[in-house]
Amino acid sequence: MTSDTPELQRVIVLALVVGGLIAGCSKKSEPASIPDPRGWFIESYENGFIVVQHEGNTYKATCDISRSFNNAASITDENNVHEFQGCDLAIELVGHTVQPFEGKQKDADGRIIKMWNVGSALALRRWRDERTPWRQDEFKITSVTSKR
Repeated sequence: MTSDTPELQRVIVLALVVGGLIAGCSKKSEPASIPDPRGWFIESYENGFIVVQHEGNTYKATCDISRSFNNAASITDENNVHEFQGCDLAIELVGHTVQPFEGKQKDADGRIIKMWNVGSALALRRWRDERTPWRQDEFKITSVTSKR
């Protein structure tokens, strides 16, 4: 068989098409972004228990409360606040770094996700902007260990 035969040409085209399909099935890498060194890395979450790394510390905490607010202005109106059974925002974030409280970066779905701590509590919030409903999970810190 020479390279001029229609059969060989079909085989070559088929190989290129299949190779292209296989390459197209692989996950395309996103442009590298520089993570905020003050970010919160969610190491694990299981049955309301979360483990988070932040600035050289490991936080372990348990779910305290999960609430949804219609928008930032409605936080004081009881009719606009809904409580949920458990803290499940962290489930899809395991293995990811979440921006700190000051963060304004939106994810691929257009949501702002941020985490912070105040006293003995960790908070995780997801929202689109101040005019849309937002969800916040709050955790009671049970231990903090330092790697330093």
